[in-house]
Amino acid sequence: MVYKIGDFSNLVNIPVRTLRYYDEIGLLKPEIVDKFTSYRYYTEDNVVEAQFITLLKEVGFTLQEIIDYKNILNDLDNDDGTNQFLLKKQEQITEEIERLQEQYDKITILRKKFKGKVLTLIGGKNDK
Repeated sequence: MVYKIGDFSNLVNIPVRTLRYYDEIGLLKPEIVDKFTSYRYYTEDNVVEAQFITLLKEVGFTLQEIIDYKNILNDLDNDDGTNQFLLKKQEQITEEIERLQEQYDKITILRKKFKGKVLTLIGGKNDK
């Protein structure tokens, strides 16, 4: 089945403008581009690819990381590379979780330490 860009947009829940941008940067190329009208047409393979891109975005991949990952996937001899790529992203997420946990813990300490005093500090009054 072949989809016009508007129908494809509705099917994969990606705005037409975004699809055009994805095409421009080489992230998601339509299967067919009409030479005369420049209309983009997408196939079932593009549907799967769009869903894959959406999933990677949902777990925190940047568009450039997705492009890089797709390039690794296209290298059929590089199974270890795909695993390493995902492992690296997991490590980045773990570091971010740790950083956020530290921030959360500091805020908890501040809330306990300054409970009831925050308003007076904001107002410019000093508690002695």
